Amino acid sequence: MLTQPKPNTRRQVPYVVQSLGKQIISGDYDSGDTLPIEPELAAILGVGRNALREAVKVLAGKGLLSTAPRSGTKVRPREDWNMLDPDVLSWYASCKINSPKFILDLTEMRRIIEPEAAELAAMRAERNDISQIMSAYEAMEKSVKENNFDDYMTADIGFHDAILMATHNAVLANLRNAITAFLKINFTVVAHHPSAASDNLERHRKIAWAIAAGDAKKARTVTLELLDQNRSIIEGEIAKQPED
Repeated sequence: MLTQPKPNTRRQVPYVVQSLGKQIISGDYDSGDTLPIEPELAAILGVGRNALREAVKVLAGKGLLSTAPRSGTKVRPREDWNMLDPDVLSWYASCKINSPKFILDLTEMRRIIEPEAAELAAMRAERNDISQIMSAYEAMEKSVKENNFDDYMTADIGFHDAILMATHNAVLANLRNAITAFLKINFTVVAHHPSAASDNLERHRKIAWAIAAGDAKKARTVTLELLDQNRSIIEGEIAKQPED
């Protein structure tokens, strides 16, 4: 691996976290590998040893690394990685290892969480919650009319974020960052599909109004329809990809 240029000191820890995190996720360091000894790795990354130690602690907290006296710093098995951590998901998305199976796994996870969240939101949403959901939907509608993909993505993320908050469930609300990461990965496959924007917009409208009306069953059902449509599009796009 090539030696990296030395970043500004105050940015060394996040720089190392990002750099090492992506290398681990992409397989440059495989599960069970021992990282180079501290002075060598610090030199490779062009950072101080204190910054390296702090970064290793952060990555250990994300389930990517383990440290032990006389054993060095090792890459943990993939099944130990915290896949609900937004950074881990983001690195996964940015690396070219985004397997079709992984994208479908994310869709499956969303299908488990989001319909139930929509149902709870319909039962518990307060006036301000409904206002946030409606505002996000209106921003989605505006972005579709203006053909502005970036604004559409931001508004869509805000829509689902507002629903999680409207559940008034602290655990579900804490999944907001993970769901945001799920959606960003999902957008890489689904958003530019010809039918995605118009169909998704209509379903988002139905979800918003179901929550506003307190119709828990409809909120759950339409959310399932939305996610099933997304899965169908993803499977179609995967089928077009050439086999390795």
